[in-house]
Amino acid sequence: MRSSIPNSTPLAGVRCLTFDLDDTLWPVMPVIHHAEARFYAWLREHAPVVCERFDPQELIAARTTFMRAAPPEERHDLTRLRKRWLRELATDCGCCPDRLSGEGFEVFWHARNEVTPFPEADGVLATLARHFRLGAISNGNADVFRTPLGRHFDFAIAAGAAGAAKPDPVIFAQAREQAGVNAENILHVGDDSTSDVLGALNAGFQAAWFNPDALPWEHGRPRPVLTLGRLGQLPRHLGID
Repeated sequence: MRSSIPNSTPLAGVRCLTFDLDDTLWPVMPVIHHAEARFYAWLREHAPVVCERFDPQELIAARTTFMRAAPPEERHDLTRLRKRWLRELATDCGCCPDRLSGEGFEVFWHARNEVTPFPEADGVLATLARHFRLGAISNGNADVFRTPLGRHFDFAIAAGAAGAAKPDPVIFAQAREQAGVNAENILHVGDDSTSDVLGALNAGFQAAWFNPDALPWEHGRPRPVLTLGRLGQLPRHLGID
């Protein structure tokens, strides 16, 4: 059973921590580039007609344009959007829509979860997991339980399944239900000042801003309870040696 931290610690009320994933626990762009390259290599073998029409950068640009044009109520579900784009791409190129949106998507998605965590992430999460419930709240479509960090987490909430993306309070409410504690007893950690910090604060959570680039806070009040330049600073703020 996980022990509780002493009541004299700076954030004594925290009983659960939730984390954003992309650019909080790992850099997102390298893994996206890796996944897109893996998918394009699959296309070369299984749907070469797509590669005859689009080079890798053109294909990414086509996907970006498609997703940006999606209705606002659909933009939270990146998996659904990508599969819909793949079906349209297949139809336009004379390929099998089921194969591109099925097997082709799986190739991308498996590579999407082959992340390289920030150097301190594994050790910090291992330390925190001995004292708190840990959850993930993500607008992306990575599955934390398929990553090297998954063993530290008790639950994960993804925007696609939640039906809403941060900063919508709906996704934070679902995380609170999974945490099994009051909102004020949850500390959310994330790099996006709007989606993560303001979203968490407006949902009644406490919030820690992961801000390694030392950007200025431009939102006035409310403010995050912590600003972190490194993930390794977090245990000390929570009274853990």
